[in-house]
Amino acid sequence: MGSQAKWSGPAAPSRLALEAVDNRILALNEYLTVYRAGAGSPGRARHQRIRELRHDIARLRAWSHYLRGAVRRPLWWRLLRRLGVWFGGERHARPGRRRPHRAGVRRLSAFSVVDRAYAAQLEDYQGRLLTLSLARGPLVDELLITRQRLQGSVERLQQERRLLAADAGRVAVVCWVLSRVVLVRGWLGLSEPRAGIMDP
Repeated sequence: MGSQAKWSGPAAPSRLALEAVDNRILALNEYLTVYRAGAGSPGRARHQRIRELRHDIARLRAWSHYLRGAVRRPLWWRLLRRLGVWFGGERHARPGRRRPHRAGVRRLSAFSVVDRAYAAQLEDYQGRLLTLSLARGPLVDELLITRQRLQGSVERLQQERRLLAADAGRVAVVCWVLSRVVLVRGWLGLSEPRAGIMDP
């Protein structure tokens, strides 16, 4: 109960999280373009993969929009946060009563899409750290500063992933609601909603 009241999903917008999500969106869009061009298995398998990629991109865009909204916390953001508290937690689970398997799969799927984005960014930073550890030369001080900065980014992303895992159900609520809002706006011919964009 107490943890539900404190959840803000996340409490402050993270540039690292935004970078991870935006980079993952770019990567999945590239995959989507390749599959639409005819790559991959023909027939239903390719169409299924295209559909999965589109769903994943929609979820990531929803999470990115939510993170950017956390800068100014407008009314829609506060309402969505409250929905996450009420419907994303375990408060409706009764003792001895199992949740439907399908709902659990949807929750895991929405969480895993965002988590994979963080994991990919984490691997990128760890790769850079490995490269720096092999570097030799006169710019030792500059390399040390860069190494410390990258190490801090790795630790922050690891923390972000732990927080994300603790609130998988709430992440699912955010992604479900915002992705459908964007979809409906698209049907109506409206542009994608804009949130307070973070300065570079």
